[in-house]
Amino acid sequence: MNGSSQPSSSQRSKPRTAQIFGREYRVILPSIRDPRLHVAMVLLTLQALGQTVLGFRLSIAQILVCLATGALIEFGVAFFKDKQLLWPASGLLTGNSTAFILRVPGTLHGQYWTLHGAEIFIGVVALGMATKYLIRWRGRHIFNPSNVALVATFVILGPTRVEPLDLWWIPMGQWMIVTYAILIIGGLLIAWELRLLGLELGFMAAFAVFVALALVGAPDHCMVASWHVTPMCGSELWRILVTSPEILIFALFMIPDPRTVPDGPVARVVFGVVVAVLSVLLLGPTALEYWTKTAILASLVIACAGRFALARFVAPFEAAEFRPLSALGARRLWRVPAALAVAAVFAGAVPVSADISTHIPDAAAELPDGSTPIITLTVGAGPGIAGWASASAGAALPPPTNAGPASASARVWILPSIPEPSVASNVTSFDPSINSQVAAKMAHDTVLDLIIESEARRSHDLKLAELGASDDALKEFVDVINTDIGAGNFVQKTYSFDSISIQLFLPKFATQAARLVGIELRGTATYTTRDASGNVVSRSSSPYDKTWGIGGSQAGNGYQLIFVDYTGLAPAP
Repeated sequence: MNGSSQPSSSQRSKPRTAQIFGREYRVILPSIRDPRLHVAMVLLTLQALGQTVLGFRLSIAQILVCLATGALIEFGVAFFKDKQLLWPASGLLTGNSTAFILRVPGTLHGQYWTLHGAEIFIGVVALGMATKYLIRWRGRHIFNPSNVALVATFVILGPTRVEPLDLWWIPMGQWMIVTYAILIIGGLLIAWELRLLGLELGFMAAFAVFVALALVGAPDHCMVASWHVTPMCGSELWRILVTSPEILIFALFMIPDPRTVPDGPVARVVFGVVVAVLSVLLLGPTALEYWTKTAILASLVIACAGRFALARFVAPFEAAEFRPLSALGARRLWRVPAALAVAAVFAGAVPVSADISTHIPDAAAELPDGSTPIITLTVGAGPGIAGWASASAGAALPPPTNAGPASASARVWILPSIPEPSVASNVTSFDPSINSQVAAKMAHDTVLDLIIESEARRSHDLKLAELGASDDALKEFVDVINTDIGAGNFVQKTYSFDSISIQLFLPKFATQAARLVGIELRGTATYTTRDASGNVVSRSSSPYDKTWGIGGSQAGNGYQLIFVDYTGLAPAP
């Protein structure tokens, strides 16, 4: 048999073509073996969970806008420039990645078809695709398209107009476990397929180590986030960063882009470590979650810019794999101590970088509704106000000169004037039991709690603080008292209230959960700071506008305790 009846190799591999207006176009269809399709399947699965159980503040329409923009740009370039009818896998992936991370403040979960901020989504995807075609070196684009466009957007527009996806999504439960399983299993399988597993593991291991090193060197470095009542510091911040699902998205699906990382296995591991070190160095000076997330994303931009130089630097080690160092030759051995020296410099710079953030002003956390109120890191927004009539004999500093004799066994709390509280109509619809009498009791108990906490702060009495607050609210008050103790100050707080209202709010974690009833107090807070000798150091006043959640009480107290700060949550419709 001469084989004439069998199609030749060239015939079997001849690409599909189509004729359009007399011109031949190559047709490229999607393939189930395309890793980009596998990544898209994982991200779309997570998007589906985000629209249902994870509470993403992103609409379906915004996702579709991103997908359509990326697809049309890639299809158009392939059609007019390369004469191809192309399935736009890369454009769809860029659009999907952008939609997954980008948020426009003012979009709430459940607004499935809102086009709020559509022009921003279109612009970010278009910018990312432009970098792919215009910023190239040796036939390859330099930057991960969605990554570089997102970083530019976050830096230019700032937290009032855009924000990245939260570092934390919902409390741990069955759906969060499912999310982790999809993230980790899907990411590792795709990395194995692309031979990028070493890169991902190198990044995650180095990131965990260098974040720990940074926090050891700067233990007072904290991060403020709108989904957490108090600033996160130390081991808690380490846990949040290392286990964050958004960091996993970054590590498993954004860093390992085969077209924007080095080719060799050694270079890829080193690349992952470099991204991790740059992440920690950049997030060091940040105290707000917005800039922490932006810093981590920016680390990949910098690493991609230097990846060709990195690949050249480690090239001798790729070629000399499994050989002794002597086999590298004297001219190449300098790279080993040079790399160790750079690592040592980074190791010393990490805690220094992190320490910078402890000397900047307190940051305000971005909120679900897009507003950016100042959420102070201390209780009472500075001055506090409350009077106390008597205290146990010998407690703390001498009382004010106008205070009368005190009982040794009990305190008599004198409350400031309490305005009649108003009740929002949606509160009554949500919980009909909250009438004017219940609202008055809530207002009374909240003011009483604040007075107790004021006296606890004045007298440095941590035990007394437990009589006015619990849970996260108690932690806020205790942290402030400990700060005063460390500074040797005694702060007396007094309050005057102009209005009190009962409001309904959307929870931060999942707006499909029950609404939150909070009590909003507005007025003036005044505080007087004394030194250890009782001398007045300062006295000032400032507006007071806080919203508290009030709940259970300690046995025998007969009043409810404030347990969480709701200030800044989005009002429920």
